[in-house]
Formats: sequence, C-alpha cells, structure tokens
Amino acid sequence: MANALKDLSTALRGAIQRASEFTVGLEREPYSVSGVLIGGDRVLTASHLVPDEGIAVAMPDGTKKDAKLAGRDPIHDLALLRLGSDVKAGDVPSAPVAVGDLVVSLKRDSFDGINAALAMVSSAGEKLRIGRNGVLERYFQTDADRLTGTTGGPLVDAEGAFAGIQVFNRRMGAEVSIPSDLALARARLLEEKGNLPRPYLGVRSQGVPLTKAGRESLKSRQDTGLLLVWVESGSAAERAGLEVGDILVGIAGSAVADHEQLLTILSERGAGTKVDTQVIRGGALRAVSVTIGSA
Repeated sequence: MANALKDLSTALRGAIQRASEFTVGLEREPYSVSGVLIGGDRVLTASHLVPDEGIAVAMPDGTKKDAKLAGRDPIHDLALLRLGSDVKAGDVPSAPVAVGDLVVSLKRDSFDGINAALAMVSSAGEKLRIGRNGVLERYFQTDADRLTGTTGGPLVDAEGAFAGIQVFNRRMGAEVSIPSDLALARARLLEEKGNLPRPYLGVRSQGVPLTKAGRESLKSRQDTGLLLVWVESGSAAERAGLEVGDILVGIAGSAVADHEQLLTILSERGAGTKVDTQVIRGGALRAVSVTIGSA
C-alpha cells in the first residue's frame, strides 16, 4: 500500500508540474482568478470574473503580461484574452475524463505560485440549463469544493493534460466545469467572431398538448408544443411575424416540445442565425423564417 500511495503521489506531482506550464493567474480584487494558456497568446478563463479592461496576467515563467479581452461567451461563461504577439505558447495538451477519474484543480497565485487540489469526477451530463443564459451542451462536476481562486483555471487528468475549465459558481446556479474539447471549440469561435451574445427570441410561452389535428399535421409523435403568450415589441420573433396564440412546434428541423428544447436549439444555433420555424396557427401548420436575436 505504501508503494502504491508513493507512486500515486509521484504521478500527481508530475501532472501538476506539466500543467503548471499552461496555468496562469489573473490579478483581481479581492482574490485572484485563474486561466488556461491554450496556445499562442490566447488565455481562456471564466467570463463572469473578468473585467473589460485592465487585465494583468501572471505567467508560468513568473513575468506579468497585460491582456486584452477578445470576446465573451455568456452561455458557457468563457472569456478569451489575448496577450500580444510576443507570447507564443504551444497548444495545450488535452484529454477527456469520465465519472470516477481523478482530476487536479489548479490555480496560479501571484504570491504562492501554483496551488493544487485533488478531486474526482462525480457526474457528467448534457443540456444543463444555467439561469436565463441558456443551456450548456456538456458539463461535468467534481466531488470537492473549489479552492478560492481556481475558477477560470484548469482541471487536469492524472498525466497533466487539460481536462476541463472551471466556470460557473454556485451563485450563478451551478458549479460546473466545461470539458476541454468543448471549451477549446468555443475559444475558436470567440477568436473568429469575437463576442458570442446570448441568443434571444423575444417570446414568453407555456407548454400545451397538441390537438389530434396538430399532431397529424406534423406527421410525428410529438405531443406538445409551446403556446406563445407574449411577443416582445421589436424582437426577433415580432420581426419574423410570430404572433401571440401561435404554437411553436419546431426550429431548424428539430422538434420543440418544451422550454428546454427551445433553449438548447437557440444556444446551439446562436444569435444572428437564420432558422426556419414551424408554428400551428389557427389549426394549420405554417413555416416562419426567423433570424435569432441577441440579449
């Protein structure tokens, strides 16, 4: 047993040393925030803790760099920072994790350097609704409370590969991490498009059962839809011609049977995307083209 524990300790120490090469700190009062140096001059961190300007980053080599905000993704609580052309880090090594895997939570502190805590992946899932922001495509959680200052920083696997980034905190409705592959994909979108605003349709709705005629018109097994009870003036929904009393049953070829499905589709498609919607109006199925708005 003693040898096994020693081997585990040695492996974790090596993992922390490797991961320290891509773990950065962001100076912020009253406590620090962390980030992940994902390659080149790009840093990925938690959006809700990052100001729009005046961002100082503590680098792995002990230097400090001024960063500029390149974009925000409010749905995934991610912010992309750029450090300048003089920083040219290699791409961050990444790996997937599953329930039961051991992971290490890291932060970089200006005074103490790297801090680490061991945890286990306790759950993983899809389509998690976070407040009014939308729906997370995928996420995982660990069995340990976070160290102060680790939000925005990496979770790494037993070999020191980037497994996920710690984002939302409990005050925002959940304490979850975004898997590394999803986080890096969102970073690429931020690099291409800048800010990714929260998609917004501009309606209030309630779930209702479909009539027999409504179900037959859809030629599917869908039993429910969303009755529009309010359409905001000037919203994407009003501009497209959606009306109070319409029953929304589909967007972009996918069924809309409840609120979760609507939020998921809007999140996946994103603001500014033109989509075909299906509504039942006066008992007849109609197609309405909508350009998703933003909030």
